[in-house]
Amino acid sequence: MINTLSKLSSVASKAENSSLNLRFNSSLPITITVLESMTLDRYKLLLGNREFTTKSQKKLEKGVKYWGNFGENKDGIITISGLVKKPSFFQDSSLFLDFELNTILQEIKSLDYPSRFYKNWILENLATKGIDKNTFRALTQMLMALNEQIFHLPMKSGEKPLLMQFSSVINERVDFYMAYENLGPLRGYVLNGTTNKTVSMDVLYEKSFYFLKKEFEKLDIISHMNIDKNIKPLYDTDKLMLDIKG
Repeated sequence: MINTLSKLSSVASKAENSSLNLRFNSSLPITITVLESMTLDRYKLLLGNREFTTKSQKKLEKGVKYWGNFGENKDGIITISGLVKKPSFFQDSSLFLDFELNTILQEIKSLDYPSRFYKNWILENLATKGIDKNTFRALTQMLMALNEQIFHLPMKSGEKPLLMQFSSVINERVDFYMAYENLGPLRGYVLNGTTNKTVSMDVLYEKSFYFLKKEFEKLDIISHMNIDKNIKPLYDTDKLMLDIKG
């Protein structure tokens, strides 16, 4: 199962790396930050290092990051569509740790009790002298997700945040969630017990669907994909709200 998730991660990372050399009208979704809400449904947006203004019939929130489709024609007219607010984890990139995702997956794979090792690893790092605030927050989120039987792995691919979540209880079916800057969110499950693992997955964007479909044909994975406009993480920071009044 871990090998299958590692393959999925590698395919998604390929999308991230290939997007580095593409223009704004790339074939994959992009990340947009709302800088300012203006009059007449106009917004000032940030795409990479480029600021621009455009209209949006959908109400956008200042300071919030969205996934979306971007286009620019030969006359320089910009269009954006399919804007979807990123989950809370992706609103603050400082909460992603500078670790290689596949390195951690391979280490978990080799263990008889991965949850125990993972919990101890988090606790050891939390106890590190001089730990910075953002690392402490990220590790705390990972620990609280594990309490809900979810491996929550907020990592970085280069400078870009990526997130993988999957069930810490390994059985015949393992649910997972992945999200990337230039691919959007993915959610599905892996069926174990067969030579060729079967993956069922929903993706948010049509562009991501066709990219992944092409890449999966190169892998030894039986996959079934659909487009779903309502993909949510297995675990989100809403569950981290603590009652401090009592």
